[in-house]
Amino acid sequence: MSAQVNLPKWIKPAPGWFAAFAVLVLLISNSPLQGASVVGTRHDLSTGTTTRVCVFCHTPHTANPDVNGPLWNRAGTPLTFTPYSSPTMETVPGQPSPVSALCLGCHDGVISQVTVYGMVFDNKHALLQLDGFPDTTSYPNCERCHSDFYTGKPTVLSLGTDLSDDHPISMDYPASSKFNVPPDVQNGWGMGDVRLVGGKVECVSCHNVHDNTFPPFMVKNNTASAVCITCHNK
Repeated sequence: MSAQVNLPKWIKPAPGWFAAFAVLVLLISNSPLQGASVVGTRHDLSTGTTTRVCVFCHTPHTANPDVNGPLWNRAGTPLTFTPYSSPTMETVPGQPSPVSALCLGCHDGVISQVTVYGMVFDNKHALLQLDGFPDTTSYPNCERCHSDFYTGKPTVLSLGTDLSDDHPISMDYPASSKFNVPPDVQNGWGMGDVRLVGGKVECVSCHNVHDNTFPPFMVKNNTASAVCITCHNK
């Protein structure tokens, strides 16, 4: 069984690979994860022989039906997380929503066993569609996550399951004078700025996984805490 995709009525079915490719483009272009380009960033896991950038996260065929993501080519995280909490909070974070769970599928820092289509995946490197992967001729993409071993730079962000010391996610945007009112209560400030997903604060509210123009994958320049004060009325 493959993931169910509901297309707008104006899209007419197309044969073969073109239809699948069109769905992939549509979902990514309308996804809150959209950005300028992932090419050349740490999220670009392509190599000299495995050159397809998108395949490391997306597949046009037989995507993971258990993950609510854009044609997801990876296993999801099966873990339970400890969310941020504070007695002064006006809204309550929950378990990561699907869009944030995609991020935590890698950044939970845990190698967990997950079964998809009867196949057991027991590490972060596994893809559902394995064509051309892993690249056994060279491993420049290992450095993208394991920089500490290769260049001495910090390794990939590993949050673990304890999110109590991180910015809260998967919570309704607070409705009080301490926070600025977004122009769109469901979508926030829109592309290129702080975004909401169905009115909720998620990982992608502040981070754009496809564009590292403003490290670390921020949605905009955070000079003078510009990202923070978009929401926080300071």
